[in-house]
Amino acid sequence: MTVWSSDATFQLTGACIHSLRFAFGAPVGYPQGVPLTDEAGGPPALFRRIQAASPPPTRGGATWQTGMILAKQPFDPETGAGKLADVSCEEGIPALDAPELGTVVLDQWFRVEKRQHVVDFPGDDQGNCMISIKYWDPRPKGQLKTKATVAYYDDKYVMKWSRPVKAGDWVAVSFDAFYPPERDSADIIFPIGSCDDRCPS
Repeated sequence: MTVWSSDATFQLTGACIHSLRFAFGAPVGYPQGVPLTDEAGGPPALFRRIQAASPPPTRGGATWQTGMILAKQPFDPETGAGKLADVSCEEGIPALDAPELGTVVLDQWFRVEKRQHVVDFPGDDQGNCMISIKYWDPRPKGQLKTKATVAYYDDKYVMKWSRPVKAGDWVAVSFDAFYPPERDSADIIFPIGSCDDRCPS
């Protein structure tokens, strides 16, 4: 599912026991975001940090799924993994806490080349992941879909986990290192699935 977070678009293309595969584009025009400079056409590339933790960090000291709703009931990770497109978040729930060091399974910087691209929201992979809080929705009122043009984009990121993960484990990804606690950016949550043709192993 193409999701908006941290003034960027994230598309999960695969997550197995070996690696994370995704597409990333920015900026998407988040109203509270810091605009990029237009001087000399903007920088040739952006550098962003991705951090992932498994299991996902707690939320205000409670379980990470606290405040997440599926079919008008509290979201249950044991039974709801196949229905992520229908999960919503209660208004005002806290962001995920900083992860414990032993749960960090990925922490690295990556480069996003300047490359204009049109992104669909939601994408055709809808249901692969969900966001951790309510976040800005770029769709015009009353519309189910929209498009956004990003100036920086790449869809070929493949990153190996730094610690072992198991099939079915849940992972949370942050582009703000899960900090500060009062951040308004959403983190991304999904379960570990199967290998595919992009798996490096």
